[in-house]
Amino acid sequence: MEALNLSLFLMINAGADPAPGMLWVAIIVAQWLIYGVPLLLAGFWLWGGPQRRAAVLVATLSLLVALSCNQLIAAVWMHPRPFMIQLGHTFMGHDAESSFPSDHAVVFFSVGLALIWSALRNVGTLLVLIGVVVGGSRVYLGVHFPFDIIGAFLVAIVSSWVVITGLSVGQVKQQLLLGLEGLYRRLFAFAINKGWVQA
Repeated sequence: MEALNLSLFLMINAGADPAPGMLWVAIIVAQWLIYGVPLLLAGFWLWGGPQRRAAVLVATLSLLVALSCNQLIAAVWMHPRPFMIQLGHTFMGHDAESSFPSDHAVVFFSVGLALIWSALRNVGTLLVLIGVVVGGSRVYLGVHFPFDIIGAFLVAIVSSWVVITGLSVGQVKQQLLLGLEGLYRRLFAFAINKGWVQA
């Protein structure tokens, strides 16, 4: 399996002299698209109805569980990044730490799958597809292996399923939403009264 991982990496990784435009796009995709995820969730909460706020809760918890799983996996199994073993070409700075699974990819995958399972299928599917592009860009730039991205997808599936299953027990989701909405209304009372955000 590791031989396949290395072979796929060398197929996707940029050559020694990539086109500047392609490199520029890959860096933007690999580093900056991730900041759109919290903005999207915040927008769904601030200007969304009950269904979207419930989806934000599921997506946020799925993301937290997935990132925690990533940290646990990296702590118990160190898998070097390509540049740490002098493989391929690297065009983006990164700490020399375990590569598996990809944190960037797991953000998109965990939130995307949670939104799909929360009935926001179009947005969730788009996020999963963007996650594939982000993951591919990070392989192209030499900071991840393809299996790091696949591993992130598997972690996201498990994390989202665990959260959705856990929230379906009794009134857990409803109670959490009530508590969070109450806190939100207190903290954002001024903005709500001004009509800037939804109550």
